[in-house]
Amino acid sequence: MHKAFLYSVYLFCMLLVITACGQTKQMRPIDKLYSNIQPLQHKSMPQYFIEADQIGCFYELYVNGRMVFKLFKQVGLMGHTTCINDAILKSGKQEVTVKLYPLGQTEVERFDTFTKNAKINIEVTKWDKALEDKPNSKEYENYDDHVATFNIPNTEDKNNSIRIKGLPYYEHTFTFYAEVPYEVTGWSESQDLTKMDQKQLEKEVVAFHNNLSDVIYNQDEAKWVDLVKNRELEFLKSEAYNDVNEESIKDRIRSFKQIFDSSFKRKVPLDKYEMIFGGNGRIVALKSIERKGKSAYSFGINDTYLGKKRKTRISRYIYLHKPKGSNKLEIIR
Repeated sequence: MHKAFLYSVYLFCMLLVITACGQTKQMRPIDKLYSNIQPLQHKSMPQYFIEADQIGCFYELYVNGRMVFKLFKQVGLMGHTTCINDAILKSGKQEVTVKLYPLGQTEVERFDTFTKNAKINIEVTKWDKALEDKPNSKEYENYDDHVATFNIPNTEDKNNSIRIKGLPYYEHTFTFYAEVPYEVTGWSESQDLTKMDQKQLEKEVVAFHNNLSDVIYNQDEAKWVDLVKNRELEFLKSEAYNDVNEESIKDRIRSFKQIFDSSFKRKVPLDKYEMIFGGNGRIVALKSIERKGKSAYSFGINDTYLGKKRKTRISRYIYLHKPKGSNKLEIIR
């Protein structure tokens, strides 16, 4: 009897150990999303970037209707470089739209129109990821990264120069050609949302954002992964060629995990907003009219800044579409 009792205790303890090990090894939903993905190996794997430097103005940059960068801080001359592959669905002509805004109220005075000093220089460049394994090759040494340039004001073309002095707003679209070895569906086959009843669409878009707020507030990581799955898989394919070991992808994964590991969480109501459309009317997002350049959608979490945890408000544009044959909004970017 005594031996039987000890044997039962032994079996029970072993069961606990096995169960604990199984729980330890179980992957969380975010890790599963990026697992079992093999890097793509193409002869050429171009990554396209947009660079800008400006002075005396704020701006937003859109590629094929999706905002890829914005600047609404009074920091003087500032430059940046942003990868735009996830806005490029396939090879062909791509559209870049630049929207310029005056500085408004500064510490010195108010500027409701552009001054003579306002300017922005935009350049589209590229880099071939496949050349990273050939650092000593002639192909690497002679690689031409220039794609397109656009300047405001345009001082080079005296007959067709662009001047913005005195204007309260300026917008311009130019094109460039991209050649990529991939093709993603994105919003290319989606419904034209501008042809819908706009009041009904607005209700659906607002409801989607409110539901997303609930998912994050309830820290339902599995549900969140289900909502962003298509976006993330297309992002991986286009921007990183499925290389999950790329540092930018590792940082992306860490930032997503931070949302669901936060000890602080806060639901934030939508700002007053306007619906903005892109992709020939096939994608829609909510833009704040209270905070310049921000998404109307935001949420509160803990993040780490300079090694210290802080409570912060995160604003992220969520681009929605209705796939072909569906009447349901989904996240696509």
